[in-house]
Amino acid sequence: MRSQLYLYKNLRDKYIKDLTQIKELFFERIQPIFADAEKEATTYQEQLWDNLMSQPCSEDSMIDPSDFVETVQEAAFEKYEILSLMQYRNISMWISCMCQVWEQQLFSFIYHEALSEGIKYDETDLKKGFAFSKEVFKWHQQPFDNLVCWPKIKELRALVNVLKHSEGDSEQRLRKMRSDYFEHDTGIEKYDLLSLYHSTLLEATLQIKDKDFIDYYNALIAFWNELPERMYTKEDL
Repeated sequence: MRSQLYLYKNLRDKYIKDLTQIKELFFERIQPIFADAEKEATTYQEQLWDNLMSQPCSEDSMIDPSDFVETVQEAAFEKYEILSLMQYRNISMWISCMCQVWEQQLFSFIYHEALSEGIKYDETDLKKGFAFSKEVFKWHQQPFDNLVCWPKIKELRALVNVLKHSEGDSEQRLRKMRSDYFEHDTGIEKYDLLSLYHSTLLEATLQIKDKDFIDYYNALIAFWNELPERMYTKEDL
């Protein structure tokens, strides 16, 4: 008996809906919070000045605003830095989450399909996670390398590994695929911030944009849409 993976319509739609909710919630609820760090920092600076100038004073406690210029500016810049960093961390976390949800969809799909057919995979294989999921699809004549969306998903997985581990093999692969992630352009010079800070989450070292999130989302949706409803092995497992 040949084994099959049966991706019926309701299940396909469920996986797509789950990924879509992640993308939509990010852009509706999370992204706007940190969308304009510069404007928010400027507002914060103005509030500091207003609070300072509205303090009551007497002849013995006159306030000279010039004494506080540097302090207020530093506080506003720190506000801008933390808002910018949290915007970067948030898009990084949500992209990573979306990727991990997709990988768990894969594993859940092949695992429950095996159960429905009375197939029990070896525990050692199951512990391989994504590598095993990819192998199972290959057994069922759906190698990921043949999918149009796969290059973008491969890039996504490399990015997620770099966000998690910083420098290493995944970093070198990602540099070949997306060198622009590593180029911070000030308008005067270009800096490789990852090589400078050796971290991907302590500083905003990768130039990740909203468009990247959308491109990765589209690739994952394309993955589920590219697969046929029924996928079979050539031989018995």
